[in-house]
Formats: sequence, C-alpha cells, structure tokens
Amino acid sequence: MKKAVLFKTLVDILYILHFIGLVGIIFIIPFGTININQVNMDVENWSLFYWSIFIVSLFAYIIFLRGLYFLRKMARFLLNNKYFSENTIENLKKSGNNFLCTGIISFVLIIVLWLIKLIGGKFELIYNNNLLIPLFLSIIGMFFIIQSNALNLAKVIKEENELTV
Repeated sequence: MKKAVLFKTLVDILYILHFIGLVGIIFIIPFGTININQVNMDVENWSLFYWSIFIVSLFAYIIFLRGLYFLRKMARFLLNNKYFSENTIENLKKSGNNFLCTGIISFVLIIVLWLIKLIGGKFELIYNNNLLIPLFLSIIGMFFIIQSNALNLAKVIKEENELTV
C-alpha cells in the first residue's frame, strides 16, 4: 500500500509541475522570452514554419499532460485495491496511448528540425537527451498498453474462475 501511495504522490507532483509549466508557457509567449531549443532562435525571428513547430510541440505537451491525467486517475483506483476494474484498465490504456502519441510526435519534430538543419547546410549529429525522451515515452506508452491488455485478460480469467465456483 505504501508503494501505491508513493506512486500516486509522485504522479500528482509531476502532473502539477507540468501543468504549471504549461500555464507559464502560455503567459510567457506574449513577452517573447521563449525559444526553440533545437534551433536556438528567439521568438522575434520565428517564421511561420517555426510557429507551426511550436504549436505542434505545445499540442504534444498537452497530449502528454492528458496521459498524466489518466495515469493519476488509474493511480486512484490502485489506492482502492481495484486492480482489475474496468476503470483501471481503461485509464491505463488511455495513458499509454497518450504517451505513445506524444513520443511519436516529438520524435517526428526532432527529425523534421534535423532535416531543416541538413537542408540549410548545417550537418549535425548530436547525441543528447532530446532524442532519448521521445523514445522513452514511446516505450512507456507501449508498456502501459500491453499492461492494460494483460490486466484485461487477467480480469476475464478471474471472472471465469469466480463463475466456476
């Protein structure tokens, strides 16, 4: 039970911090103090392409927040020892789908920005965390989807066992 409480607390903290970050980004945009990390360009110099990159990144961030939201809902059911409930399974699957979608969108954005640099004559092969985070999110998303399928199968087997008694 202590592990479930710790899990729920950590997910809540992560969700709150990311939600504060989203609100902060929305309020900071008008002041022009943000930039895209991959291109090191101030907001005043952004073209329509970079604004679209920013909007797609913001969309991916909102999908990530939505995944955290469903993970929080799932953690509530874990605290009540409802491991095989339909709500736990559905929230875990929704969270996994959102994390997978965020990872794919982020990976595509990194590839697009890399191709734009390549076309512009700046050939860079940099190994950093920007590539590992979308890969990790995709892996976590797939794991949550597989885990929800396993829980669903376990629920069906549990119901069949209860009927035979």
